[in-house]
Amino acid sequence: MKIVVNFFRLLHTLISRFLLLLVMLILCIPTIIFLLLPEKIRYHNRVCNYIQYAFYWLLLKATLLPIRVYGRENIPTTPAVLVANHQSSLDIPLMGSLLRSAPHVWLATNELMVSPILRFILPRTTVLVDVTTPLTGMRTLLTAIGMLDGQNLYSILFPEGGRFSDGKIHDFFGGFVILAKKTGQPVVPVYLDNVGKVYPKGVFLLQWHPIKVVVGEPMRPYDDESNEAFCQRVRAWFCNQSEG
Repeated sequence: MKIVVNFFRLLHTLISRFLLLLVMLILCIPTIIFLLLPEKIRYHNRVCNYIQYAFYWLLLKATLLPIRVYGRENIPTTPAVLVANHQSSLDIPLMGSLLRSAPHVWLATNELMVSPILRFILPRTTVLVDVTTPLTGMRTLLTAIGMLDGQNLYSILFPEGGRFSDGKIHDFFGGFVILAKKTGQPVVPVYLDNVGKVYPKGVFLLQWHPIKVVVGEPMRPYDDESNEAFCQRVRAWFCNQSEG
């Protein structure tokens, strides 16, 4: 029985990898053109937005996995700060596809600049936050705030600061709280379930698990609520989802 299961896992993985390669080949040239465009066009051109959404959508289809989204209607029609737990690289197309063709920017730590390819892609698709020290972190966060204020963009980030496939909700960095307060945008929590089981970090074979995406209602800090208290209230929502 185990041999049969492993065979189907391998078959599923190989087909999925082939489809993924096909998607990359089809969208390779449009993606390079997209990355070379000026910032204003890259984020606000309708054609570019649809190409980006198509990329997310096709990547998810290539997994051949059932994906259910609950609460998509909770995403505001005006820009918001989307935060999610982080389990796998699949989290990126899952989160990006939620916004369909709406213009958005990612926030990520500069620790991801580990290869020439990422050093080319990331500065053109993300605001890189330098977490070396609290001072440098705040400076780059202020850059992100200025960008969001000036361009009317949604933002997406993973407040755990890294990928964890143990199914637990880890401590949150509070940068998203400052981002939300300074821009006046609500925080929309998004819980990603089973993604770490499907494709954990460092594993080649995909596992068959249905993926569930739960979009919570927008959250705003109370008038007398501290940054830390709001951060913990958002994190508590995720903990409730993981225990439910």
